[in-house]
Amino acid sequence: MTVDLYQTPLRYGGAYDELSADGVNPRPHWAHLMESLRMIGPEELGQRCARAERRIRENGITYNIYSDPLGANRPWEIDIVPFLIPAGEWRYIEQGIIQRAKLLSLILEDIYGSQSLLKSGHLPAELVYANPAFLRPLVGVCVPSHSYLHMLAVDLARSPDGQWWVLSDRTQAPSGSGYALENRTIVSDVLPNVFADSNVLRLAPFFRAQRDALTSLADRSNPRIVLLTPGPHNETYFEHSYIARYLGFALVEGADLTVRDRCVYLKTVDGLERVDVILRRVDDSFCDPLELRSDSLLGVPGLVDAVVAGNVKVANALGSGVIETAAIMPFLPGLSRHMTGESLKLPSVATWWCGQSYAYDWVIKHLDSVVLKPAFPSCGMEPVFAAKLEPAEKGRLTAQLKAFPHEYVAQEQIALSNAPVWGNGHLYSRSVVLRAYVINTGKGWTAIPGGLVRVAEAEGSVVSMQRGGHSKDAWVLWDSPVDTFSLLHPRNQPVALRRGSPDVPSSVADRVYWLGRYVERAENTARITRSMMSRVGRAGPGELACLVRLHSCLRSRHSKLPKAKKRRPTALEFENELISVVSDLKRTDSLAFILSEVYRVGNSVRERLSADMMILIGQLRTSLETDRDVQIPEYPATLTLCLELLSAFSGMERENINRGLGWMFMSIGRRLERAIYLTRMIRQITLPLSEQDWPLLECLLEVGDSTMTYRTRYYTTLQPVAVLDVLMADENNPRSLDFQLAHLADIYQKLPRHMADDLKAMQDALTMLRSFDLRTLSYSLPREALKARAKGSEGLVRLENFLGSLERLLPSWSDNLSSRYFSHARTLPISVGL
Repeated sequence: MTVDLYQTPLRYGGAYDELSADGVNPRPHWAHLMESLRMIGPEELGQRCARAERRIRENGITYNIYSDPLGANRPWEIDIVPFLIPAGEWRYIEQGIIQRAKLLSLILEDIYGSQSLLKSGHLPAELVYANPAFLRPLVGVCVPSHSYLHMLAVDLARSPDGQWWVLSDRTQAPSGSGYALENRTIVSDVLPNVFADSNVLRLAPFFRAQRDALTSLADRSNPRIVLLTPGPHNETYFEHSYIARYLGFALVEGADLTVRDRCVYLKTVDGLERVDVILRRVDDSFCDPLELRSDSLLGVPGLVDAVVAGNVKVANALGSGVIETAAIMPFLPGLSRHMTGESLKLPSVATWWCGQSYAYDWVIKHLDSVVLKPAFPSCGMEPVFAAKLEPAEKGRLTAQLKAFPHEYVAQEQIALSNAPVWGNGHLYSRSVVLRAYVINTGKGWTAIPGGLVRVAEAEGSVVSMQRGGHSKDAWVLWDSPVDTFSLLHPRNQPVALRRGSPDVPSSVADRVYWLGRYVERAENTARITRSMMSRVGRAGPGELACLVRLHSCLRSRHSKLPKAKKRRPTALEFENELISVVSDLKRTDSLAFILSEVYRVGNSVRERLSADMMILIGQLRTSLETDRDVQIPEYPATLTLCLELLSAFSGMERENINRGLGWMFMSIGRRLERAIYLTRMIRQITLPLSEQDWPLLECLLEVGDSTMTYRTRYYTTLQPVAVLDVLMADENNPRSLDFQLAHLADIYQKLPRHMADDLKAMQDALTMLRSFDLRTLSYSLPREALKARAKGSEGLVRLENFLGSLERLLPSWSDNLSSRYFSHARTLPISVGL
């Protein structure tokens, strides 16, 4: 069979062609796949590619390329043509990576133990003591023998002669296994018959072994295992979330954990929960700001002390990054013979550590034929191809190399093998690298069958996901029946029904709480600014004064208006201020900034929001964007569109989210924020009013979205007391202050471990609000009102004092909520005392 879908392969430096030895006929293990693809045909393959891309978007599979404007929203890219490995070849690879994992684990055990390799000279001391990844506080710490390296990832490439070579070892927090699993799910879905007929080794047994291995590290049955992630901005955050869900672990950040009495605890809404094992995806130097990097915001203060005490296990062990350096590769063959009596089955690509004089001399003479890399990856230097440098740049590089030779490693440039990739209606050739994974189960080592295949973005380019490359699924074509076990529940088997939700980490509760507050803050800001913008162009002096009072409800610290004691703002000054309040991203009180916070916080809890809610959040982020200058009369329409999106989000929040703890905190955030704004607005009509202030009443009803409620009761007659009743005291109006306080008290008392004093403070505030008889309030003209205030007999004075006290209480109540449930700190006594 000819490879009729395949363009003539481009042989980069005589690279090995995975598909075909002659460019015409496929290798034996590729024949069935190529015939299947030919039968499917180019048009259908294109449709299946589109289906895979749609699946990626629906599942929210992303990879954060830091230089890409899309950032964390960049979709993961996958080629649906799998990379094939025959059974015999896989056995050879598996034996090689397991042998390598055993050796590296022994080296780690020696470095942090007896250090006999350093004393005997088998390993240069500079490679350890000068390495920033060597963690001195961990020397001599007892670590279970199979947890120094819980997982090892090995990057493999095939040279033109067909030999597999090791390019690098990932010993610290190996990434990619979750993407390999997702690739398998997608490719087996779009090529189901081909997959079923190919007798491919399954991936699930590997992840089952990983879960069992982590469980065995703990000192008690039914241990609590967490996956520690740097957070949503990390390049592989999707994988962290995916693996945590797949294995049944809690996904946590450093702020979710705390150390008490040398033990690690997970901060949850229900209280502190003891943690037994941490599967980390944070580089070890960032794991503890007390003992390691003091500038780290990703770690857990005191974690090293808990590890030293033996009260928590970390996989991979802290300090394992010390052997991730390529500088150790030249010494591995000798170390293998010395420590295991075996020669390496999988050799490393030719590597020279310039800290050795003979290696340095060789590298200087052959600079154009090697790629220079940092000896210590934490230095942040990108690989340098000296042959591509200008003479001046090469001179500077040579001088740097001469001054600090021990900081550099040189590696041979090899022509990576090429594999078929589907695109634009045909197969074409791209360079590939295979990342293989192996885990230590405590009883032996298990490799993931295949792994993650990374594909170069362009012809002959470097293979790197950060440089825009994409990926493939790797199929190991087995020669005997395969285990079809899956950690995913079989569709034809019943599941145990359950309605309870797992523990909610404090950081998640914190974020959904602030998501609720930011959404409500955005709505209030949009309503206030829309009301002002629709009037400012035609406002006379009296109405402009009303708008200034309405503007004060924003409590802006960045206002560009003149101080009230000096003079009133002009209409132009007020217009410029309103434009700034809406669109200035540099102002933390602007609508644009608040919407950016809605997006930031929403994206950090996207796994707890529906796809439709995330779409709305994305639309909110761009709802104010425009490619031209917008004039004041055009803004109300833009703000109306923004409010429509916010209303849609509110509807989904009420109808689509289970009434669990996450919803409770989001709802508390919304009710609290609305109560704060209502308190500010109502205070504007407890002050002396004149007939010129009557337009303020109309604005307040509009901002409170209660105009129709008012008109159905009082028609068009505006009276301050009636407005107060609608916005403050009407317990059936979801926009009233009474409604907010009642719901805050009701939801708060359903929270676990709620504080009786805080509940009483909210209930007292509600009782006090309901004690006001609005019928007894009388609005006098300003002079008479001032006289009444002097006597202290006016009911409005008491109402004003109550609202002022309430406006101070609500932020304090929020602080206590944060201390109790988010930071697990002491709370302060609060009350609504006048």
